[in-house]
Amino acid sequence: MPKLALLAASVFGDVIRDGLRLAGIVIAAVLLPVISVVVIVAMFIAAPFAAFGGGTSEPPVPPVEHLAVMVEVSAETGVPWALLAAIASVESAFGTNMSTSWAGAIGYGQFMPASWAHWGAGDPYDYRDAIPAMARYLLDHQVLTDIPHAVYAYNHSWEYVALVIGRMGYYTATAGEAAAALGASS
Repeated sequence: MPKLALLAASVFGDVIRDGLRLAGIVIAAVLLPVISVVVIVAMFIAAPFAAFGGGTSEPPVPPVEHLAVMVEVSAETGVPWALLAAIASVESAFGTNMSTSWAGAIGYGQFMPASWAHWGAGDPYDYRDAIPAMARYLLDHQVLTDIPHAVYAYNHSWEYVALVIGRMGYYTATAGEAAAALGASS
């Protein structure tokens, strides 16, 4: 009887050990490709949002000429100059990257051509024309009573909204004195 028990233990031990090995191979063969696909898909999904920042670098500084137009437009419309700065920062880094977007958006404020035809006037690549158009667009989307939803209308992404509102606070803190010197109200 003890020999039979040893034989059974040996056979079942081998079967269990071999079964676990086989299960490990199957899991590795199935799971590793699935994980690889998930990582690759996540990278493709994240790539368009890379321009929104999230890294450790600080947002670009608004050029004084652009800030002066933002302060002037803010005084005329009530749209916060810091919001205009935040959007210009995200959309084109204050005109340093005005490539046509993958969706077809153009210029300083990255307007879709149909939106520019409605809210824009002049040259979409000129900040002096684009900043007032940005304000008109935001006003038509109730920015004076609901900044987050107006920003969401500008770009249908809540990540975008969070980035813009964060930068709005950043510009208020870092460029507020310069804006005040140009006539911005506090």
